[in-house]
Amino acid sequence: MLEACEFFVLYKFLAFPVVDEERRIIGIVDTDVFMESVLESDEPERGGVRDDFFEALGFHLAQVRDASPWRVFRYRFPWLLVTVTGGTVCALLAGLFEATLAHSLVIAFFLIMVLGLNESVSAQSMSVTTHALRSARVSWQWFKAAFQREITTALLLGLACGMLVAAIVWIWRADGRGAFVIGGSIALSLISACSIGLGVPSLLHRLKLDPKIAAGPVTLALADIVALVIYFTSAWVVLR
Repeated sequence: MLEACEFFVLYKFLAFPVVDEERRIIGIVDTDVFMESVLESDEPERGGVRDDFFEALGFHLAQVRDASPWRVFRYRFPWLLVTVTGGTVCALLAGLFEATLAHSLVIAFFLIMVLGLNESVSAQSMSVTTHALRSARVSWQWFKAAFQREITTALLLGLACGMLVAAIVWIWRADGRGAFVIGGSIALSLISACSIGLGVPSLLHRLKLDPKIAAGPVTLALADIVALVIYFTSAWVVLR
């Protein structure tokens, strides 16, 4: 149950295969089956697992169990406002760089990929940090060690993804400057995504707020905004 919960939260897939020791598929676990079993389970030792799954989405399981639609709306809508706000800021940023996008369409083609990679990395970093905060005492020494580890990971992820996407742009469009902008922006944005994924939960924990509830929407919104600033600014400087 814990492994399934982590997979759904970290990777955001709708289903996972179940395999035997010889790696043969013997079944699947999808979100409907998983959440149904989680909601119907009354085993106390699994309470933490149930809460973890829903807290990563922005609310406590106890808040929505047997609740009225209005009550569920009141718990879930404020966190959706964070996403709406972040999306609005991203739209305004895109409007500021409208001329740059019109000048080089390849930048627009890869915009969704940049945001998708950025959100995946920030969510992974946030999940790892949130789990670590359960047993760790937040101090500057702990934060320094965690930051160094995340930055090293981010550099490797950024270089690998940036070089791969830059190669795809070069092969597809034969656009050297576009490949440099897109690949370099991905590398820089993934570093920022890891930093945000570490910093937001740590700060909320330091302020004695619940990082499992607020970290998800806030982290993803900030990661998107920073990624677009890096992406559009790089395109404007290199392609103008």
